[in-house]
Amino acid sequence: MSPWKPLGLIASGRMTDSLLLRRPALTRHLGPVVAVHRRLASRYANSLRAGSPGEVEDLRACGLILVQPGGESLDRILDLLRKGACWEGAHFALLSAEAEASALGELREGGAFVCSVTAMPSRARDVVIVEGDRRAVRRARQWLAEGRLRCLELAPGGKPLVLLGLQTASGLLTPLLDSALMTLRAAGIGSRDARRILHDAADAVVRAFLARGRQGWENPCSPRRAALTARCLDSASRAVPGLASFQRAVHEAVQRHYGSGAEAMEEKDSSFSARAGSIT
Repeated sequence: MSPWKPLGLIASGRMTDSLLLRRPALTRHLGPVVAVHRRLASRYANSLRAGSPGEVEDLRACGLILVQPGGESLDRILDLLRKGACWEGAHFALLSAEAEASALGELREGGAFVCSVTAMPSRARDVVIVEGDRRAVRRARQWLAEGRLRCLELAPGGKPLVLLGLQTASGLLTPLLDSALMTLRAAGIGSRDARRILHDAADAVVRAFLARGRQGWENPCSPRRAALTARCLDSASRAVPGLASFQRAVHEAVQRHYGSGAEAMEEKDSSFSARAGSIT
């Protein structure tokens, strides 16, 4: 039997977007399901169509214990686990979009091995990142293989950087695109045409970046473009001052980070490199 079997689960809160629901194969060897109330544990087991309600003590026999906060604080789950007394040598995997393995530091101090598992945005929804203690990560990877998931193992301290990168892509692109759209609209271009122009321009940029990285990028602060950029910003300051102020701040941030050289800066190695590999 694989070292992570049988699988245990301790959960709280809602499980609507859980990785376990999206990948039923991951619960194939699920044993005890534990919650604050046995009725809630039964509800989780029914939703997953796997496992059966159990007690905290039943988790001791599990090779890997999944911790599913369901958007709630971990405090309720940790309170339950404290009742189980000693967890030395146990392996825990925290299923959380934001929390790191260090959130289970209390268990780690008690001799347990802990890691976190987070699903990444992808079209096939088949990519996860894992970080934490090597022994817990190893068992988590073996378990994730059941769901044919591509597993990316992060270096220590890497998860906040991944979250920041995703937030930069998903959270900052919208105001930039909206700013570009409002600029086109302020020039007198109709909404439909402005959106079509912006779509084509943004699509070309994304495709170029994915194909060549920064090699295909022309720095708007480079000597060749600086005069035109300054003139456009000055004109925008008279027409749409608030919008121009935002765009000027963006250009200044670009200049501070990338400089004003004509060529894009070379890629630099990161000390937080991921050890990526498929486990399918």
